[in-house]
Amino acid sequence: MPSTRNDKPRLAYRYLCGAEEAGRSFSADDIAAAVGWSVGSCRTYMSKRWHFLLRQVSKGQYRADGIKRLSEDAFLRLQAQRVDPDSISLRPRFTPEVDALLDKSREAALLGVQIYNNPLISFRTPGYIVQMIIAHTALFHAVFERNGVSYWYNKPDGSPEIIDGDKRAWDITKCLQEYYPTRTLPEVENLRAMIAIRNKIEHRFVPQLDALFSGKCQALLMNYEQILVKEFGDYFALGTNLALALQFSAYSTDQQAVLRKAQSREYEAVRSFAEQYDAALDPDIVKDLRYSFRAFLIPKIGNHAKSSDVAIQYIKYDPDKPEEMAEYEKQIALIRDRQVPVANLGMYKPSQVATEVSRRTGIKFSISNHTSAWKLYEVRPRDKKAQGCDTQYCQFDEPFQTFIYTEKWVEFLCKKVAEPSELERIRNYRD
Repeated sequence: MPSTRNDKPRLAYRYLCGAEEAGRSFSADDIAAAVGWSVGSCRTYMSKRWHFLLRQVSKGQYRADGIKRLSEDAFLRLQAQRVDPDSISLRPRFTPEVDALLDKSREAALLGVQIYNNPLISFRTPGYIVQMIIAHTALFHAVFERNGVSYWYNKPDGSPEIIDGDKRAWDITKCLQEYYPTRTLPEVENLRAMIAIRNKIEHRFVPQLDALFSGKCQALLMNYEQILVKEFGDYFALGTNLALALQFSAYSTDQQAVLRKAQSREYEAVRSFAEQYDAALDPDIVKDLRYSFRAFLIPKIGNHAKSSDVAIQYIKYDPDKPEEMAEYEKQIALIRDRQVPVANLGMYKPSQVATEVSRRTGIKFSISNHTSAWKLYEVRPRDKKAQGCDTQYCQFDEPFQTFIYTEKWVEFLCKKVAEPSELERIRNYRD
């Protein structure tokens, strides 16, 4: 019986299926001996055509992983000299665990955008935030899984914590601490803010938050995609899946006022929380586009075919170009709320310091721990007086006869708490 050009590819397919079935490792030399190709051709096929079906177990040794899920006909198409792009996936492949986490992450992000852009949903911003936090958590888990980092909580004896029969994976706060080398980046603070907002609105029904958090929501999505592409490549970018959301121009301030009045107590609680959160941050972080995205949406009149191709054009807000931004403000008559001076802006009460340290470090830090800390590090006097205060960390409020604390004090404590020996000193401190 005359041979055909598909004989060797069929032999290769059957060899790889048999190796996967038996859990047997092999080399390019082994395939060459079984199929009849040269060793060089086998190495080329392994690196160029079969790479997503193979897993390297040691130098020169591989195992088949997924070949059995591929039909013989599909394998032959893959082996063809001219590969039909529609016949195979061009997607970069990792381990099954990483691939599953990436799929979960991207689908959660796209679902969040779908919720946010759906005019029939009133619970838009809260729903979006929840899905984007799921997306970030799965993305961080995918990075850790690919890098061989164990991302599970363990008991004191070293065994994994089990919840409902499954190992307990790191939550989003723990993932943030492990992924970023510093906790003062705008993108980190953006995600921390959204986590805090999620916790705040979890037990409240406050649908009309879109205008309040739109900048942070946009920045959250852009930061997410930046991590996704940086870690796993341009293939996974969401840009090709997303379209510009249509805007309802007739949504007036009067309508917003009526809706907010109906739920004023809940809305004001969240709004006040958001303002206090921003006030506690470094001003440079608050105005960074990675923390909250700001853009001018300007009506575009197209007099020529080429200039009218895009219905809406975003002009990015750039604080480094104040004159240009001021000109845009004049053109669209942008009205900003007048800033009212606030006493002790950016300062913390003792309970707020304890809460902030716990939030930023993920380590429980109580008010009593805070009391021990200011005594241990001698940042303020024991009596209620201004003399003796280390003003970079603490100040005395004369009208209210109390001490208030600075952002530097919070940062100082975060660094100390992160050191096990210093945390032990604080917790064991006695007068």
